[in-house]
Amino acid sequence: MKYYQKLSKGVIRIVYKSGNVVHVFRLGTGSNNKIAPLDLEIVQTYHFSKAQFELANSGTKFSMSDFFKLDGAVCFDCPFAVSNGAKLSACYTHKMNQYSGFLSSVRSIRTFLEWDQIPEFSSEIANKITEISKGKYIRFGTYGEPSLIPLDLVSSICLVAKNWTGYTHQWGKKSEYSPYFMASCHSEGQAKFAESKGWRSFIAVKEAIQGTVNCPASDEAGKKSTCNKCGLCSGTNGKGKKNVYILEH
Repeated sequence: MKYYQKLSKGVIRIVYKSGNVVHVFRLGTGSNNKIAPLDLEIVQTYHFSKAQFELANSGTKFSMSDFFKLDGAVCFDCPFAVSNGAKLSACYTHKMNQYSGFLSSVRSIRTFLEWDQIPEFSSEIANKITEISKGKYIRFGTYGEPSLIPLDLVSSICLVAKNWTGYTHQWGKKSEYSPYFMASCHSEGQAKFAESKGWRSFIAVKEAIQGTVNCPASDEAGKKSTCNKCGLCSGTNGKGKKNVYILEH
């Protein structure tokens, strides 16, 4: 079971691939205390393209921009994707700390498995992922598009998890994920359109929106909570009923 990897500090990592994407489920402590306390074990998902995997393990020199330019298979039409012409600084994941962590993860996977050895998704892998998710906070899409995860697996994880958060720019194409994820929106008009399609929205805007909830983990809300405690950003089946907004920064 080389897809089930026990790492240092008690971290468990499960990997599989679908097409030209490698999917990573990591159980361990995080590095952002806005998301969860640094001593709390959580499950986070990451999704890297084959091109990113190969570049990270190529042994050649490359830049952060080179790595994120290869995000098309995992970010699709996200307006912050470098492959779509966005500036490198547009996405909050494009910071040195996150980038260094992504490279470390992708390179570490290769110490266990070459690309061709990474298994395809299976019921056995799904069961293992569900097992490590029991009673945990799940952060879907720490990097990459979480709607790449099979819907049945998302449903199984959410049934056993303590709580979860997830966001997708694919809300116009994958409405079946609305029970679990938030529509990532950038205007009140977008949010209303997403609502007409059955979504709750997480809206990044310049001014507060009446009738919505300000993200309790945001700077403007005084960081009153963390994502793992709050859990509002969990789709229509989750904890919240209203849309959530955060001020652009």
